[in-house]
Amino acid sequence: MVKALYNEFAENTYIIKEKKEAVIIDPGANIDEIKDFISESGLTVKFILLTHGHFDHIFSINEVIEEFQCDVYCHELERDFMFDPNLNLSSITYKRITVQDKSRVKTFKDGDVFKLQFADITVVHNPGHTRGSSSFAYKKVLFVGDTLFSDGVGRTDLPTGNQTVLESSINKLLHMFSDNTLLYPGHGSNTTVLTLKNTNPYYIK
Repeated sequence: MVKALYNEFAENTYIIKEKKEAVIIDPGANIDEIKDFISESGLTVKFILLTHGHFDHIFSINEVIEEFQCDVYCHELERDFMFDPNLNLSSITYKRITVQDKSRVKTFKDGDVFKLQFADITVVHNPGHTRGSSSFAYKKVLFVGDTLFSDGVGRTDLPTGNQTVLESSINKLLHMFSDNTLLYPGHGSNTTVLTLKNTNPYYIK
């Protein structure tokens, strides 16, 4: 089961639920909403995964770490975002974000696998939106962060963004996964690989 929560920045926070265990992806949602769902479902949070380090995707990161005493994993090239409000862009908001417990920040790389009870989560590095942007493949679902949207692609005019690299990453993802793979983006509605093959201007057949 995958639960979606939303925050004031229209960011999608996802919670993977397997029996009594949970994995939180991009904890931007209000901490109370996250706590309520975890509590009502009787779940134990195993860890947090980040598709990238922008403030809207880590808005509740410190509160989630403190509440559930869990580690947070980001790509090794994205680690600096956890401690730099200028990189994660929270410096332009009302809440400057730095991860307070550095010992909780762990890193992954392309191809790393996280073991759950019934299925694995596999990391796919897809830079472009940021240098460490990554997707997570879980069953027939791909959590793509801000790399792809149902109606567009992620921005590349922010720190460490690169348009040429993003276009390469988009093609990597759309060729790598089957047409019926469900894409869960960081903003907006779900879509499929097949839909984006037919609509995304950067897809090369």
